[in-house]
Amino acid sequence: MKYVIASLFGALLLFGFIAFAGAGHGWIAGAFSCLPLAPISFAAWLNALRTIPSLHIANGLLVTAGVVLAGTAYATLSEGTHYFLNYWRLQGPLAGSVIALIYFNWVFAGGLTWWRRRAET
Repeated sequence: MKYVIASLFGALLLFGFIAFAGAGHGWIAGAFSCLPLAPISFAAWLNALRTIPSLHIANGLLVTAGVVLAGTAYATLSEGTHYFLNYWRLQGPLAGSVIALIYFNWVFAGGLTWWRRRAET
């Protein structure tokens, strides 16, 4: 079951690659950031749902994802923030919130890991 859940979240990020770059108004930096975030998300959920999740793995994945997001921010600034702003304006506040939750799902996996480890101690 943990593989199904981890695969679902990884696949959602791969779908984000298509959604962010679609229709010519896309946020290309965000689209390409979904490619490395998909395996990070998969690993984060797999770790969070293990019998005994590892805090070292969770922290490493969060740092790795942070590096990807820093690269995404730099690429967004270099390509021009108007693509980013146009994309989120086009999506609207509700759809934008859902997309952001999917994009940052690996943060929830890290939080689940920390919560489960804290509950054990």
